[in-house]
Parts: sequence; structure tokens; C-alpha cells
Amino acid sequence: MNIKRFLSDKWQQITVAVMAVAVFCFWCFLYPFIPVVREMSQLFLWTGDYLAERLVLPGGLAQYLGEMVSQFFLNPVNAGLSYAILFVITQGLAYKLVLLSFPSVKAVCRFALSLLPPVLLWCIAMLPHIPLTPTMALVMVMGAGCRIMASASRLSRPARLGVLCTAIPVMYWLAGPVAVLLVLCCLRWIPVTLTLYAACVIASSYLTPYPLGQVAKGIDYDWSGMKQMGTFEEMECDMLLRQRDWPGILERFRHPESPAVRSAVLLAARQTGQMSQQEFTNSMVVPRNRQGEQPTVFNIGPSYMIVNYGSLSSAFMVSDIAYQLYWTNISQRVSFDAMEYIPNYNKSGRAIRRLAEACIITRQYDVAKKYLGILEHTLFYHEWARSMLPLTDNPQLITNYPFMKKAQECYDDTEDVFFF
Repeated sequence: MNIKRFLSDKWQQITVAVMAVAVFCFWCFLYPFIPVVREMSQLFLWTGDYLAERLVLPGGLAQYLGEMVSQFFLNPVNAGLSYAILFVITQGLAYKLVLLSFPSVKAVCRFALSLLPPVLLWCIAMLPHIPLTPTMALVMVMGAGCRIMASASRLSRPARLGVLCTAIPVMYWLAGPVAVLLVLCCLRWIPVTLTLYAACVIASSYLTPYPLGQVAKGIDYDWSGMKQMGTFEEMECDMLLRQRDWPGILERFRHPESPAVRSAVLLAARQTGQMSQQEFTNSMVVPRNRQGEQPTVFNIGPSYMIVNYGSLSSAFMVSDIAYQLYWTNISQRVSFDAMEYIPNYNKSGRAIRRLAEACIITRQYDVAKKYLGILEHTLFYHEWARSMLPLTDNPQLITNYPFMKKAQECYDDTEDVFFF
């Protein structure tokens, strides 16, 4: 009887907890590569200048918070926990908003309505070209809406209108277009508040170097229409390649469609000893240029397979494969291209780390020091950057890193073909 009563009293909390666990398992075990793509598409720095750079744009605080959370996606467990926490927070805020707006609605209906926003955000998170910015913006706006609705009963009508007219421009600048939801805080004033919101959007287009259309839909809300993030096959293989999970690549991709994935499978076969060095050499040769085609040509099997790195994930894979084959200059070039390929023109901690490695191997120590100085302000690349800095002043220390030492020897013994 006690268990039955407990379930009857706590069924809402139990349901939310079960769904949070489902969210964690979904992102940690089924689709961990989508959060990883988001992590490698940004470079979050713990500096005041980086924060100021975001706050000067509408929706900048939401973008800043989204990138701050995305840096943890390097680890699938962290990604699962982050999404589970966001699910619980969003559901709690949605429940409070429904309770304040429709207090007479039955608890079951109220709870069902509160699940719609987090489930919607769950579906949006499956789209790799949608960053975490709109999710954080919705959480911010829902929190502001709860605060406004809770204090409405203690304020006079003019005071409520004043609070709402102050909150709309402030939240628009901090969170972006999602702030339009605040106009629903008082239905009788929708014409006034909606006009105010439209004025904020138009005015901000004159204050930022973005066209009105981009500002209206959110500066960092959607990356579609720019460049592709890659197929699920490429994103998953890229994650495994980054983790150096050679058995995982061979087990997961038996009949790959992407040329970049096929190259990764060949490399995994060599790394695990399933392919001899001679067989590998016959399957994949040094890249060369073919007129009228994109760079990075691999001779795989009987015919040439062109890796155009037409996606962000395939570009990073090409860079990693070239690095493993000691083609340092090719890896450096493609890594730089990959960073420039990021849809919102952000930088990438992953790309900058590879550029720093390449500069150390090719003895560009001043440039390497610049890259390492940037990574020192990150959370997950900080320790690695600090460990690499001594190599820029004492190059002989590279002997402590056998792979980089061998890559440097290969670089010294071959022609520098940075462009091919």
C-alpha cells in the first residue's frame, strides 16, 4: 500500500526521472557522435574578451551558454548528462508556466503539456546543423516568463506592462528571437508587445553586421543553407577515428558509402594488423592533385576515390588520416580548411590542436606557441597545451613523443608539398 501511494503521489517526478534516464542513454549510447560534432564546431574560451564578443550580438548570451555546455560534449557521458539536465530543467519551467497560465487545468493535462517543450528540443537536437543556442535561449526565456507571470498578481496593470516592455528588449538581446514568446505573458497587450519586439529586431539589424533576415531568424540559431555537417556515417566514423577505436571502425563499417569512411577503414585494418604495410601502400598512396577536382585524392583499390571533404566530418577525417600516415603538411592544410568550413565561422579546439601539432613537427615554433596560447584558455585542451609549450622553446624534447618525432623525421626526409 505504501508503494502504491508513493507511486500515486510521485508519478510525475518518476516519469520525468525515467525520461531523463532515457535521454541520457539516447545521447550517450545511441547517438553520441552528434554532440561530438557540436563540440568540434566551436572553441569556447574562458576569457572576458570572448564573453564580450558574444554579448555585442543579439542572442549572444544564449550562444555563449550553448558553447559553454557544448565543450563538455567531447565525452559522450558528459553529453548525455547535459541533455538530461536540460530536459529536466525545461520540463520544470514548462510545468510552472502552464500552472501559472492555466491554474484550473487538470494535473494530468498540465503535465502532458509540460513535456512538449523538452521533447521538441530533443527532436531539434537530432539536427546537427542546429547548435545549442536556441535550446539555451528557450530555457532563458521560459525562466523570465515564469518570473514575470509569478509577479504579475502583485503588480498593477501599468506596472505589469512596464515590466513586460522592459523584459522583451532585454531578453531579445540576451536570448535572440525566442524572446517573442514573452508577448504571450499577457494576451491583452499582444499588439503593443509584438510591435515592440518587431522594433527590437529591426533596430538590432542596424547595430550588427548581419542582414535583417539573418537577425530575424537568429544569428546562431540555424546553420542550414550554409555548409553540411556530414552524414551520420561520417560523423560516427569521425568520432571513432578521433578516439583511435580501430576495432570499432572495422566492426561498425563493413560496407561504407563515404570515401572518407572507406579510407578510415583501410587505416584501421593496417593499425590492427589485418592488412600488411605493402597491401596498405597499394591501397592508399600519397595524395596528388587532379586538374578540375577538389584536393585530397586517394588511390583506393583499382580506381581513384576523391575525398572532396564536402562535409565538416569528412574534412576532419581526412586530416586525422593524413596525420596518422605522417603526411603532416597535408594534415595541416586540411585541418585549417576544416576549421574554415565550420558553418557559423567559429573556430575549433580540435582543429587548433592539430595545427599546433603540425607546427611543432614542421618547426614553426612561433606559430605553434600562438595556437597553444589560445588552447590554454580552454577547459579540455588546457593541460595538453601546457604540456606542449616546452617543445616550442626546447625542440629536442620532441624525443619524448615518439609519434611526433617520427613524423618530424618523415617531414625532414620528404619534399614539402603543402599544396598539391
